[in-house]
Amino acid sequence: MSKRSKINTEIKIGSLLLGTYFLWALSWFFYSYIYEGSFSSPYFPASDIKKELFSPLQDGYLLGTDLYGRSLFQVLSAGLFYSLGIGLTISFLSAGIGIVIGYLSVVGPRSVKAASELVTNLIFIFPSILIAILVMSLTGQSFSGLVFALVVTGWPGYARISRGETLRVMGLTYVESAKAIGVGPFRLFAKIVLPAILPFLLVHIVLGISGVIISEASLGFLGLGGSEYSWGALLSSAKTVLLEAPYMGVVLSLVMAGLIIGLNLVGDGLRDYLDPKS
Repeated sequence: MSKRSKINTEIKIGSLLLGTYFLWALSWFFYSYIYEGSFSSPYFPASDIKKELFSPLQDGYLLGTDLYGRSLFQVLSAGLFYSLGIGLTISFLSAGIGIVIGYLSVVGPRSVKAASELVTNLIFIFPSILIAILVMSLTGQSFSGLVFALVVTGWPGYARISRGETLRVMGLTYVESAKAIGVGPFRLFAKIVLPAILPFLLVHIVLGISGVIISEASLGFLGLGGSEYSWGALLSSAKTVLLEAPYMGVVLSLVMAGLIIGLNLVGDGLRDYLDPKS
């Protein structure tokens, strides 16, 4: 098998997995926000203590029920929609901030370069999960606090990549020519630098989504999630009934692992596919 065939296989398998998850999340969106509920009052699975911890396929429940008697399939669907939404939101926000700061650290004044390098290094010194816990302890446990905490820990990685790629692009002949004829820094960024670095950053955005989902699940497992349907919060509740209902932990772990594997396969495939050496 050639390297190109292997790359295509990775992208195809990852895309198939991701397509399945996105279709699942989209189906839940229509079911929750249009069919059973509305945008002002969406449907979410209700608790029923009488149906607590039903086994898979028992009483018509495909994956059984959770600790509160809710359909585990519906709970997983709500958690998938939430995880994909927060993963995409935080990844694109972090990438946007990182790209701008990385570019300014190359073309900006010396004070901006020094400040961006100092802040980036400070954030990289400490584990991101500890910084996120610190930020959430200051902002409070909420969805907005969770987004802020994960963006704070996410943008430095994109800033470093953006800075390195901007330095490479700024040294190219056609960029030097554009600067010589008087193209301003903002137009240079929008018309030349950004299109040149976006394909490389796209790979890291895809891989970053999986990192955000894992970080959010970790915070949810610690009780700092932004929703009760966070996969981390669900795994935390499954831990309390691990011996009584092991299927909860198994199903949650497999579903989350499938999404992460799909994202990593697409990211790795794109990285090799877009590599000029290939």
